[in-house]
Amino acid sequence: MYKKFVQLILNNNSKSIDQLFTYGVPDALEDAVEIGKRVKVSFGNNKHMIDALIVSIDCSCRIPEHKIKPIIDVLDDVSVVGEEMIKLIFWIRERYVCKYSDAMRLLIPAAIKYEHNITVKAKNIDDIFLSDREKELYELVRDNPLELKTLKKYYTHNDIFTVIDRLKDKDAIEVISRDRLKGKEACEKYVSLTEDKNIEEYDINKTKNQINIINYLKENKSVNIKKLSEDLCISTAVINNLIKKNILKEEYVLYRDEEKSVVKNELELNEEQKKACKRIISSDNKVFLLHGVTGSGKTEVYMDIIGHYINEGKQSIMLVPEISLTAQTIDRFEKRFGSKIAVFHSKLSKKEKLIQWTKVHNKEVDVVIGARSAIFSPIRDLGAIIIDEEHEDSYISSTSPKYNTIEVAIKMAHNLCGKVVLGSATPSVNTYYMADKGQIEIIELKNRVNNNQMPDMKIIDMSAELDKGNNTLISEELYESIKETLRNKEQAILFLNKRGYSGFVTCKKCGHVIKCDRCDVSMTYHIKGNMLKCHYCGRTKRMMYECPKCGSKKIEQFSAGTQHVEKLVKQLFPNAVTERMDVDSMTNSDCYESIYRRFKGGSIDILIGTQMLAKGFDFPNVTTVGVLSADAILNLPFYNASEKTFQLITQVSGRAGRGSKTGKVFIQTYEPNNFIINAAKNNNYELFIKEELKLRKEFAFPPFINIINICLISKNEDLVIRTANEKYEEVKEAVKDMVKERSLLLYRPIPHSIYKINDEYRINLFIKASRIKLAELKKILRSVYMDKDIEYIKVSININTDTV
Repeated sequence: MYKKFVQLILNNNSKSIDQLFTYGVPDALEDAVEIGKRVKVSFGNNKHMIDALIVSIDCSCRIPEHKIKPIIDVLDDVSVVGEEMIKLIFWIRERYVCKYSDAMRLLIPAAIKYEHNITVKAKNIDDIFLSDREKELYELVRDNPLELKTLKKYYTHNDIFTVIDRLKDKDAIEVISRDRLKGKEACEKYVSLTEDKNIEEYDINKTKNQINIINYLKENKSVNIKKLSEDLCISTAVINNLIKKNILKEEYVLYRDEEKSVVKNELELNEEQKKACKRIISSDNKVFLLHGVTGSGKTEVYMDIIGHYINEGKQSIMLVPEISLTAQTIDRFEKRFGSKIAVFHSKLSKKEKLIQWTKVHNKEVDVVIGARSAIFSPIRDLGAIIIDEEHEDSYISSTSPKYNTIEVAIKMAHNLCGKVVLGSATPSVNTYYMADKGQIEIIELKNRVNNNQMPDMKIIDMSAELDKGNNTLISEELYESIKETLRNKEQAILFLNKRGYSGFVTCKKCGHVIKCDRCDVSMTYHIKGNMLKCHYCGRTKRMMYECPKCGSKKIEQFSAGTQHVEKLVKQLFPNAVTERMDVDSMTNSDCYESIYRRFKGGSIDILIGTQMLAKGFDFPNVTTVGVLSADAILNLPFYNASEKTFQLITQVSGRAGRGSKTGKVFIQTYEPNNFIINAAKNNNYELFIKEELKLRKEFAFPPFINIINICLISKNEDLVIRTANEKYEEVKEAVKDMVKERSLLLYRPIPHSIYKINDEYRINLFIKASRIKLAELKKILRSVYMDKDIEYIKVSININTDTV
């Protein structure tokens, strides 16, 4: 019956169908099927329409043919997912214990939509026997074709797809598919004259507007319909009317970017940079750690590597950890490579992402720039994947599948024969450990470009400031340095890793802390709007001046945030232009770009912000940097708190003195003798990593062991507790031999550190496992936690195999 069979991943969230399905290919679609294309199929007893991705094609099948359904239609003219990226889907599913559909959606942009609709049209029939139900459906479409959604309203039974199939087999009807990729979403509509004739020859009313349109198009040939409408002050309805009359023809053209000129790269690489580029390009190794001090010119190395692969006709990916860095990176890359750049980040609309995706897919760009999700760009001929500031947590997805971008990049590099460059001044402990073990080749840049000096760094004991009567967040020395900076027309950056005006609001009489009604966290005071805000669910309240528990009016704010610092700085330096960069002030991508350009241009004197400021900004006129509370992260209850503290202090400090002027950095702390803070002050990464690895090994933390976290979430507290305990017992039984071998530690379920968020309760289960048992453990976790039991539908389960 069928000459070809396809295996499909269905686009459905259900755990019960997390498997590959085999469908037959009708003769009419044999030439259209191709691995990586999407198809439409019917699924289930009610034959619901569903889309699916072809992952393999075969000419034989072991399943009896009478049990195999046919695919209904092929939705794409070309493959949307390459064969090597399909291998990546299978790897992601196994590596991160997720569903096929979860992994598949990473590679297909959300804006690729199509209508699940067909039109049924009757054919002329003579002596064909029809059952009663077949007759009923046939009569509905006999005089006029009907779309499926309309047909369902009038057909009185629930077997419509079965009856349609029977009528098709009897050649009584024709089924016309309307499902096609809406590529128009990524295009502009252009119009031109169907025929270039004299005005008198056109069969129209020849109104003033129509004549103006024709004359305009005679001169301009093909024009964007919006531009035509604006230039002639004519409604698009007039233009569309001429299209219907076939006077004008329409075409959809991919958005045309403004051409940007390439600026010759006048910056000559120094010897360190040249050696780094040559080694990465010529080496047989696939993965490299570029460990360079802040200001050592890593970006120039990246661009030279990418330029090499562009000359070979290959595309490359440049990843940055934060949307705020995109504008800076685009600026530098446009000057080097012109307009052949695609940009991806979370602030783009679905339509904008589709536009960028299409440009990459059509190989109209050489470089893809973006945050984490840009790793899944549809590149087929890969040159290099560059991951800047590779130590950042933002490269690990916070939603399922919880993939690690670095791991995905390395897998892609092997699949697509490309290279991966991980760049950082403060490499993550895991990455450095891999380099130390020879799994990654390490290349070092030990000096700043142009022989610029590292900034002068000083630790300020804030306890001594209190003794002197200074109870503000800015020490005397930092204050004097900012004053001098402003006098010299230079710029300052102040870093505090806490948003809002104050960290929490409490009653001094009874100790009651104002908490969110929906989350198990204290609310943060924001001076704008005089509001209390939950940073987890977004709920807000008006600021309280009376304790809801005891009625006392002794309500006070504690633990200052960036808004508090902003207010203080404006009081201390009223003539300076001060701005704040944090999640609350950066509401869209335009805000990031505006702050970046204004600070770069010198119209902002003092920039206050959270860890956004630590992520690779290059501002040559910054000469003073203040780390206002180095203890904020150091004292958090996480095993990697020391690592994050060292990285943040070093990275923020690296913003100072990047030009020809000497920079000064002030690290304010209540623990001036702390080993981590002093290692950061002395820019001594080697000492830090040596001590940190020693501690990690002693206490069995990554990279010496894997920590897996299973988080169960539900609005039903009793259900999530019961489910967590039941699943724990199942896992305990399945891993008992590993526990005996001491290759695995299983901990009992415990409430999440923030037990309730947005009225959902969260229970954690942690497992420590050796690398050699990881694959076996994942199979167990899939069988236990991907359970199809209907009771667990109300419990969401997130499995994180890369807990950091």
